[in-house]
Amino acid sequence: MAFTDEEKNKIIEEEKLRIKLRLKYEQKSSGLAGVLSSICPGLGQIYNGQFGKATFIGIIILISIALLSIGITFWVKGVPTKGEKLSVIEQEKEVKMTEEGVVIEEKKEETKPETVKKPISPYILTILGLIGLCYGWSYAVKDAIKTAKRLNEEVLKEL
Repeated sequence: MAFTDEEKNKIIEEEKLRIKLRLKYEQKSSGLAGVLSSICPGLGQIYNGQFGKATFIGIIILISIALLSIGITFWVKGVPTKGEKLSVIEQEKEVKMTEEGVVIEEKKEETKPETVKKPISPYILTILGLIGLCYGWSYAVKDAIKTAKRLNEEVLKEL
């Protein structure tokens, strides 16, 4: 069965329309992928359909935030030593009073302040957290943009 020229042109026009619609819905916006990853690392990967990579990036970012938080907490409250609690609440001391209600002050013995060697762990934790956060976030944005462009090229090659 042979088609006439008019039928052939109609089929070609319909196919061009299908291709345009397919391109419209299958192409990914590299700008949108980058913005999504800038807002929250991993969202651009989810937009591109890379759920495993998004999970990995999310885990890296969460670990970096945890390291940064712990490092800053240790800077503020100090690093606990073995047997010492991190709490800053002091225990109340018993106050001695005379029968008239006058507080008896205890004499404090003068002692030399001990030089305490500050541990280096808060600095290391904070630096590792910052590096992981900065590198993970920038990698997520760059990867989302690059992947969206690559996916668009693959869609064009298929057509």
